Amino acid sequence: MLISIPLGLCLWAGELLANQSTMVWLSAGLGLFVLGWAIQFVGHYFEGRKPAFVDDLMSLIVGPLFVVAELGFLLGMRGELKREIERRVGPVKVRDKRSAF
Repeated sequence: MLISIPLGLCLWAGELLANQSTMVWLSAGLGLFVLGWAIQFVGHYFEGRKPAFVDDLMSLIVGPLFVVAELGFLLGMRGELKREIERRVGPVKVRDKRSAF
């Protein structure tokens, strides 16, 4: 349910861009792609861990769902699911930033 809002906004923005000239939507698409990758690497730098897709390309597909799930957990949603995940894999650990890459 929570992922429906950002996906709806992306569809709306995508439709607006699709109605523009080829140069506008192509430039916007490439610019947003580069911006997204830059934000990801900055986030991983501060997190102190390398991106999961370095070891497993399937993570490129699962990544957006992971972000939405974490946002839901931060908002207090699906507490029982979070507890079950932590029971199976253990709680989140803080890592030393020197072992990032």
